[in-house]
Amino acid sequence: MSDCLARRQALASLGWGALALGAPGVVRAQAPALRFSGAYGDAVFHTQNLRQFARRASELLGRPIEVSVNAQLKPMAEVLPALSGGEIAFGEVLMSSYGGKYPLLALDSLPFIVRGFEDAGHMWEASRQAVSDDLLSRGVRLLYAVPWPGQGLYSRSPVTLLSDLKGLRFRVYNDATKRLAELSGAVPTTIAANELSKALESGQVDAMMTSSTTGVDSQAWRVMKYFVDLRAWIPKNMVCVSDKVWQGFSPSQQKELLEAARQAEQQGWQMARDADEAAKKVLTEQKVRIVAPTAELRRTLDQLGERFGREWAQKAGIPGTQALLGYYARRG
Repeated sequence: MSDCLARRQALASLGWGALALGAPGVVRAQAPALRFSGAYGDAVFHTQNLRQFARRASELLGRPIEVSVNAQLKPMAEVLPALSGGEIAFGEVLMSSYGGKYPLLALDSLPFIVRGFEDAGHMWEASRQAVSDDLLSRGVRLLYAVPWPGQGLYSRSPVTLLSDLKGLRFRVYNDATKRLAELSGAVPTTIAANELSKALESGQVDAMMTSSTTGVDSQAWRVMKYFVDLRAWIPKNMVCVSDKVWQGFSPSQQKELLEAARQAEQQGWQMARDADEAAKKVLTEQKVRIVAPTAELRRTLDQLGERFGREWAQKAGIPGTQALLGYYARRG
């Protein structure tokens, strides 16, 4: 056996393949897998969409992508820093989960600003560039964003005025719901998402603000027979890539990856609409009465939305203010 052949076989045994450049039948080493941190389980439409994007990205890049779901790879609070440092290649986060640290990212969780998916689309058009620039300044490149269904009001008894919540045990889980409890005179009751089903079963809550899909997941109909379809806010998940990793892709790969991201975003928005419709169908089957907000309740909430928007703009600065004004201009 020649020395050259012996070296090739030794390299092959280490998984590097035959590396002699220009030699016939050369097999190059497979690049290490890119790590992708997903935030939710496989039953969630966001994860289903994310996995399709990851498969397409793997084909385009010619290297494997390992997707880890349920925040097992990185807790959501650690995803952006890990992307910034190049520790992971791709990651998914709830945009507003970083709103406390980066106020601009709280835009889509402002209550009573949008009224549905169309409005949410206008808001994303108005804020996408500002959000993208903000992330890129931190070493993270935005790929796409997909919404959740809008937040509605579940209750044991009808709610036609904000004052109808007075004295009710109202589930709170973020600043918006805390403020709503305070302004309505409700009794704030802190219940984590993973404890919601048990809390409902034991009668710890009289009203709550959450999506149609979460209402189905928690079987809210066991105690709550009314759902006011407020679409109070429509939060989004963002899928991002480390800019350090991105710079290692060729220009053609970058272009193709952006097109795949565009398609994933388009598909994800439709999946959100479909999930909302399917959940509302289940609620109706379970005898939950789905109603639109009364005109008076709508006026009150709109006024609160303007107030929350002004307060947020002071924190978000010029980029946030411009994004919010751009949204209002688009909505008309």
